[in-house]
Amino acid sequence: MYEGTIVQNNKAINMAAATKSWFLLITLSVIAIYLPAFVDNRSLTIIGALVIVVLKGQQIVDIFMELNNAPKLWRTLFLSYIILVPLIITIIYLV
Repeated sequence: MYEGTIVQNNKAINMAAATKSWFLLITLSVIAIYLPAFVDNRSLTIIGALVIVVLKGQQIVDIFMELNNAPKLWRTLFLSYIILVPLIITIIYLV
């Protein structure tokens, strides 16, 4: 067995990738918390927060849900949801 992997249900989970993704999610969460303190423009704050939502959603879908190895349809549906919902929210707030 390779170092840094765990076999679960006959599937190897790359712990290094999961750990890096977890640190990225924590970093993006901290940035999202302090974003309004450093950006005075309301529109830029909303767009920045929603970009963070998209990045975090992509990490969760690909790394933790492991849909990067799933059938293309499922991965496409989840990733399009992650993009469409923040886009709709952005349009509602900015229009």
